[in-house]
Amino acid sequence: MKFAIVNNGIVVNVIEYKEQPTTPPTGFQDGHIAVQADYVSIGWVYANGQFTNPNPPEQIQVDPPKSLTDMILDNPTELAKLKQALGIS
Repeated sequence: MKFAIVNNGIVVNVIEYKEQPTTPPTGFQDGHIAVQADYVSIGWVYANGQFTNPNPPEQIQVDPPKSLTDMILDNPTELAKLKQALGIS
């Protein structure tokens, strides 16, 4: 199991242990605690029993791709070429 080593509300290390380590964990000074956490990184904030990424990834919005029909209808020249190729008036 992965444990976040937390000091003053900041994750200072992430270590795998077979079971819940002592408080403070071996090798760490008083004030450090070990909290079971699978998806955290050094620098995250621990408050009120929750971990928070202080630098969340930027959300990028991507417009859905247009359908082939929409692309053809958006461009009358392409529509005329398609009709000509298909022999449609």
